[in-house]
Amino acid sequence: MNELPVLIGLAALLIFGVAQIVLTGSISAGRRPRLRSIPVFNALRSQLSRAIESGRSLHVSVGTGSLSGEDTATTLAGMAIVEYLADEAAASGIAPVITTADPTTLILVEDTLRRPHVRQGDLSGYSPLSAQLLALNPTQYSVAAMDYLAHNPVSANVMSGVFGPEVALIDHEADKQALPQLLGATDPRALAVMTATSDNVLIGEEVFAAKAYLQARPTHLASLRAQDILRWAIVAGTVVWFIINLGK
Repeated sequence: MNELPVLIGLAALLIFGVAQIVLTGSISAGRRPRLRSIPVFNALRSQLSRAIESGRSLHVSVGTGSLSGEDTATTLAGMAIVEYLADEAAASGIAPVITTADPTTLILVEDTLRRPHVRQGDLSGYSPLSAQLLALNPTQYSVAAMDYLAHNPVSANVMSGVFGPEVALIDHEADKQALPQLLGATDPRALAVMTATSDNVLIGEEVFAAKAYLQARPTHLASLRAQDILRWAIVAGTVVWFIINLGK
């Protein structure tokens, strides 16, 4: 019985890997899947256009998570939005301001914002102040983010990453400044605040779909579909296991 969890994990990994390979080939051949509409990503494109027209920057928070530990996946999911905006900013000249509360995440943010300019061979459009470490403590970070929103020309407030109940402070200031908000989190405490104040919220697993929706590369789309297949496989396996053990 001790080997059962290991076998289940290996089976899940095998199913995901095979599905990823098959779907990547299929999508690369032109068979792109239809994804359900997630309004937040459409709204993000709209807010980016407004920022370019107004000359005001987007404030994007990737939260308080680090690149190690249990928060890694959520932080990297938030970074998918940063990567998308960095590419757009290099073309438009209007850079978003990305804030975080973790030094290791700050390094990744800086590299992500700089990379499109390196590809273009021109770093003159890269602003080091586009990435900012506001504080090291979640509550202090939220207070510092409030101050940033209150005293800087911002067109919209975007938050996707690791947040706790302290996100209510940022949310309150954004509402006070009448800023459009696009939000995303996996922590129920943060989601309780976000869903009460905004209609544009990425809830739970929607946070991890950012790359597939914003960049739409075959590998990203295949990964999203492979996750769906794995979920159905787990559900089917659970039902079969229940039926087998029902009569015991």
